[in-house]
Amino acid sequence: MNTAQQNKAIVKQLILEALVDNDVTTVKQLVAADAVTHRAGFASLYRATGDAIPQDGNFMDWVRDGWDVLHAALGDQRVTVVDIVADDRQVMAHFHYNVLHQGTFTQMPATNKRIEWDEIGIFKFNDQGKIQEMWYMIDELRVAQELGHRLDQTVTPTAD
Repeated sequence: MNTAQQNKAIVKQLILEALVDNDVTTVKQLVAADAVTHRAGFASLYRATGDAIPQDGNFMDWVRDGWDVLHAALGDQRVTVVDIVADDRQVMAHFHYNVLHQGTFTQMPATNKRIEWDEIGIFKFNDQGKIQEMWYMIDELRVAQELGHRLDQTVTPTAD
């Protein structure tokens, strides 16, 4: 297996198994202790709702400070890989999530309904074959609407 294939397998193991199962031991095996998350997947939604979950910084700190909250609120996670590509030390992946909103998340109490979103992750690897940097982008507007958030801003079209 070449480096690109190995790195794709590591990303799949992180997203499809370790995070879904809340397996911090495996996360620590796959991700460097000083790994940086440049953007958490729900960063804009967290900011808009005043949620205290970290939006960027050390990934392992985020796992410690944010993952338990997120995992408890969004349970029974079903994740599929839509597409994944790699080039040596970088992997880009498209995942589809289907989760149960079973606890308060972004200030919204549990609805006990399933919500879905698509997510893009970018992962960079270090010389030791561990994930060193990450970026996550999620269809946050879709999630916000499924949770019951409303956009209260009225937009007035401008004349061209």
